[in-house]
Amino acid sequence: MAGHTALARQLGYTEAEIESLDREAGAGAFDPALRAALIYAEKMTRDAHKASDAVFAELKKHYSDSEILEITAVVALANYWNRFTTALRIDLSGTDEPYDPPSTPRDPSHG
Repeated sequence: MAGHTALARQLGYTEAEIESLDREAGAGAFDPALRAALIYAEKMTRDAHKASDAVFAELKKHYSDSEILEITAVVALANYWNRFTTALRIDLSGTDEPYDPPSTPRDPSHG
């Protein structure tokens, strides 16, 4: 996450906006269009099956089909890259902070 927050800061997002991402899509910190895209990205990232018809309907209020396709591609590529770099223990944060460590300790006997 450190790499993403560093990039967000470089792009001009405030600390309040970055911190609000820990709550569902910023819970009011962003305009409705960006909030819809963030909710979609969160659903897609956690479980793509949860990107429901209601989530899509909200996206379609703000974005064209080609824009939704682009949002989907960007989210998918970010998810791919996160898994790729984490699996290889590559630190892209630009800080001395380590990559996100595994959430639970591994049992060494399970190789």
